[in-house]
Amino acid sequence: MKNAVIKNEFDGPLSQIDRLDRKYLRFMRDYETPGGVQTTVFEALRSKDIEQIESSLVDVANNMRSNLLLIGMSCLVIERENLYQKAGFRSYLEYSASLFEKLELAPQTLSDAKNIMAAYVDHYKGLSKHGFKLGRNAHKLRFLEEALQNHTDANEVYNRAANATFREFVDWARRSPSALPPPEPGVTIKIEGDKIFIDGKNILNIPDSVPVKVKESVARDLAETFRIRASGNEPFIVETYGRGERRAIDSFLKKYRAKK
Repeated sequence: MKNAVIKNEFDGPLSQIDRLDRKYLRFMRDYETPGGVQTTVFEALRSKDIEQIESSLVDVANNMRSNLLLIGMSCLVIERENLYQKAGFRSYLEYSASLFEKLELAPQTLSDAKNIMAAYVDHYKGLSKHGFKLGRNAHKLRFLEEALQNHTDANEVYNRAANATFREFVDWARRSPSALPPPEPGVTIKIEGDKIFIDGKNILNIPDSVPVKVKESVARDLAETFRIRASGNEPFIVETYGRGERRAIDSFLKKYRAKK
């Protein structure tokens, strides 16, 4: 009985077929990627070196961002120069549905890419003044108009867009000025006898007949309220039946915020 020979049909520095080729990579053999990116990623995966794999993925991500920005600029020009009319469409929205079918990209992806480049073109002078560079900063521009609406100092908006992390900028951009102002840092809450003090100021008197646990509970609630306000958020009381529901609410908020 002869042993079957597995032919290595993958290009790369490794002449002997790898377990990853059999389990995963063969499914991508017929999918072509530009610029030899696929070969770079496959070689990194075969090495099983996590740093090399991450490095190859950075290259892929950079290519994806660059290509997406090119699509966004093209969509912006087509819309603002009314080029869609030459293709027989009455509106850009109508045209984008057709473009979606040709590019096989979701309408939301096309819209986001166009809006990013619109923000960059419209606010280029202010952004460049603060050293803003496209690339990894590009997706911050999806929230630039919201930041400018919520914050009156445009220079601060441009500076944060250039220098803050993505999550920092988004959280700040979405912070409405109508929210409760954060208290001064270092707020302290103390109970002394029948009084509760905030930064040394007596703000509440509680009769001695009130149990100590109740006083402590009131103080904890006040401390938590000020902590939430200090983080730029607004406290909201929700009735829950046990820790299970509280964890469910926390889980929902994390998923909700991750989508923003």
